[in-house]
Amino acid sequence: MTTNSPQSNTPQQSCIVLCTTNSQESAIKIAQHLLDNQLAACVSLLPEIMSLYLWQGNITKDKEILLLIKTTQSNQLSIFEAIKTIHPYETPELIRLDPSQVEDNYLQWLINSVK
Repeated sequence: MTTNSPQSNTPQQSCIVLCTTNSQESAIKIAQHLLDNQLAACVSLLPEIMSLYLWQGNITKDKEILLLIKTTQSNQLSIFEAIKTIHPYETPELIRLDPSQVEDNYLQWLINSVK
């Protein structure tokens, strides 16, 4: 029987990194790089979200692609650094979310998929 066990019982903690970018091409480039280097187990792309944000004192409105990057906490810093080197933005959105529970089989697959 599979349960949604708390992650504190697992050898590695999972996390989700949020990142937005300006085009499908950029999103695919980032996702491919992370997967090729086994930094992420899965990257989901949410196409054409509308972002409104403050930038250099002005409210800016842009269409963006949201990347949901599924990985382990031990890879988070490497992911941040990798994205910064290839991302088109001066200041890319890089936010780590730490889920409190992840289904056991999915968590094991995620851990086995990354280095």
